[in-house]
Amino acid sequence: MAFAQTGTAPAILTDRGRFLIKIAENDEEVARAQRLRYEVFRAEQGRLHSADAHCLDQDEYDEQFMHLLVLDRESGKLAGTYRMQSGKAALAGLGFYSEREYDIPNLHDIADCTFEVGRSCVASDYRTGAVISLLWAGIAEMRRRWNFRYLIGCASLEDTSPELGWGMFEYFRSEGCFSKQLFGRALPAYRLPEPTAALPPDPKTLQRHFPPLLKGYMRLGAKIAGEPVLDRDFGSIDFLVLFDLEEISERYARHFDV
Repeated sequence: MAFAQTGTAPAILTDRGRFLIKIAENDEEVARAQRLRYEVFRAEQGRLHSADAHCLDQDEYDEQFMHLLVLDRESGKLAGTYRMQSGKAALAGLGFYSEREYDIPNLHDIADCTFEVGRSCVASDYRTGAVISLLWAGIAEMRRRWNFRYLIGCASLEDTSPELGWGMFEYFRSEGCFSKQLFGRALPAYRLPEPTAALPPDPKTLQRHFPPLLKGYMRLGAKIAGEPVLDRDFGSIDFLVLFDLEEISERYARHFDV
């Protein structure tokens, strides 16, 4: 398994006292990330039907992605993880993970200045918001090393209701939340069915269903970059999001140091 791509050394991204943020350097560290993903997505949430018998969430993209880890020095536990890859690595390998679900015109045009993120995961003992901040501190250090402009990835809604998915989509449209840079269309196998009932009637109803990760992305200044898609394996509706880090909210740019 490849653990580093040119420009990432050293493996330690930042040191925040009790916590160490780094890139996985060996099979054992990658397996810890995969095991945490299994514990959260499958054991806790009952999603991820393709998870293997070894209690790991793993796929062919794990070979291609780098794995960010937040390690708790006091307990020795893995507190959180993200995986990310450069656009150049995507073009040289299996492609962007997001392209499994979407046809995304123009994505390859910005690949040289884009990183893809996914599989965001925080252990149940650490869900205070601090670990997400630490993961973003790691991403900020990656940006300093690689000087990329865009981040792309999916945020998942733990629901498969077409009414809710398309209702959120129309809400984002009405709020001017769509990206002008990219817009992905669902591939046939991931197309979310058209609603057969009325969409949720008001923004407050919709906002109660926003997953925390998507809320955080939107506060940071992310834009919706595709229509909702149905991920049957995860039992979720995914929204493609794009960050232009040159336009990220100034308040959060200071907070996360991006």
